[in-house]
Amino acid sequence: MDVVVAVHAAAALLLLVAGIAKIVRPGPTADLLVSLGLPADERLTRGIGVVESAVGIVALGVGGPWPAAATGGFYVAFVVVVVRAIGAGATSCGCFGRVDAPPSWIHVIGNLVLAAVSFAAIGGDTAVEVMDGQPAGGIGFVLLVGVLAGLCLVAFTALPEALGARKGGATPVAFRIDPRHDPEDAS
Repeated sequence: MDVVVAVHAAAALLLLVAGIAKIVRPGPTADLLVSLGLPADERLTRGIGVVESAVGIVALGVGGPWPAAATGGFYVAFVVVVVRAIGAGATSCGCFGRVDAPPSWIHVIGNLVLAAVSFAAIGGDTAVEVMDGQPAGGIGFVLLVGVLAGLCLVAFTALPEALGARKGGATPVAFRIDPRHDPEDAS
């Protein structure tokens, strides 16, 4: 059951990160929602980010059935939004405040897994309970959760872009040329 708790805690941490990203940079998410025909502006997007962050914090710090269910519910909503974004040909999922985070089936599958694990965590131990039973105050568990959340972040953002570049469908962000800049005009 510790594996479920660790993955659920990583999902909560990723939810917290995504919420903060929406608060700091609401534009990509607001743009995506508007492109999908949903009402959105930067104020509403920041509000969504605040709720995401709060759920992530409570799921990590307190735990229990309601925060786990809310975390799972967010990931189900993300599945719906990402599937719609893929269908609409969107270039950004809007999740992490980055324009260059393309929606992908990797993202959909990852969100489904994080939703399922969060729902599975409803009846189990909390992250705090697992940490209490470990040596060194659970620092190993904390590191595991951080690594899992980081891997999810990379899988949702950089991996789809890298796969697209490999297939010739997208140019890696670091090598995009600004169309307003003419390299021949170096004066």
